[in-house]
Amino acid sequence: MNKMVLVIAAAIALSPLTLASAQNIYLGNEQIKQTQGHQAEQSAQKAFTNLIKAIEENNYDQFISQGNAAFKAGITKELFTKVHSQFAPRIKKGYSATFLGKLNQQGYQVYLWKLTFKDRSDDVLARLSLKDGKIGGFWLN
Repeated sequence: MNKMVLVIAAAIALSPLTLASAQNIYLGNEQIKQTQGHQAEQSAQKAFTNLIKAIEENNYDQFISQGNAAFKAGITKELFTKVHSQFAPRIKKGYSATFLGKLNQQGYQVYLWKLTFKDRSDDVLARLSLKDGKIGGFWLN
């Protein structure tokens, strides 16, 4: 199986998935907030959509335009071209993106999506990290 993992900018350690939107449960005398997300915040969704569109259209400048300095330095045009070659044909055939949730990690907001492709090939987990309105990392695996 040919797998390409796009890793950009700082590495972020994963912790257990915590999703957004609320429902309360009780454990003994303690109230615990249980959460489940349905949508990413508008700014995160827009950044994600722009990144996927840039990959589909082979638009390197658009891809790095919202990134912080480390993001821009960490992705070369050659690496981007490889990612475009692998994912653009699948994206063009059609896909759906399901928002899974948001993590707080090392000062970043990390958003997770499941990409399911109409070609019925393997699903992809997309992770987008944002800090201060800038993209700090984007992973497809």
